[in-house]
Amino acid sequence: MLSKKIAALYLASISVTLQAFSNEIIPKHPESIIVAEAATKADAPKYVVDTDHSKVTFEVAHLVVSTVTGEFKKFSGNFKFNPEDFSQTQLEASAISTSVDTGVKKRDDHLKSADFFDAKKFPNMIFKSTSAKKTDDNKFDLIGNITIRGVTKPITFKVTYKGQVKSSGKITQAFKATAELVRKDFGVSFQNIVEAGPVVGDVVTINIICEGVRKI
Repeated sequence: MLSKKIAALYLASISVTLQAFSNEIIPKHPESIIVAEAATKADAPKYVVDTDHSKVTFEVAHLVVSTVTGEFKKFSGNFKFNPEDFSQTQLEASAISTSVDTGVKKRDDHLKSADFFDAKKFPNMIFKSTSAKKTDDNKFDLIGNITIRGVTKPITFKVTYKGQVKSSGKITQAFKATAELVRKDFGVSFQNIVEAGPVVGDVVTINIICEGVRKI
């Protein structure tokens, strides 16, 4: 009789041990893993775009055989970035339409008009990322939506991560990025035709040099 009680106690002890082991290795609530992963993702450090050391430029075909380049002098942005996991990258940025500068005032005034940016009605161009995907050791696609003239369309920036520098109590991250869009998709439909073809090309290439700063 005593031996049966000992055996029962022994089996009960094993059961408790196995249950504890199971709880430790396999959580009762798998969703807790998802919550933990989301918390980790949200913890990517925040940076502010250093506008003194960044540039937002564009280029578009002109008279078929040539190219016009320009930049936006006023812009701003904030982003989250983890150099160990590019997929955590999140960016919100905007450029002020009236700050367009191609080096020719007459052309800049035309670009600000309703033929192009309609800058009085739509003063800001906005980009918000939705996801990021690593494509190489130091490259990733930053996918999101861009809004121009009140029209929002998807766009993908091809980003090259240039590295980071720690100095003077701050961390600086550096990037180069490029993307293409079709201007007519955003209602920028102005067009003059000359003998060689359209005066202004449809495809606009956006080129960005960016430095972001985080205080430490």
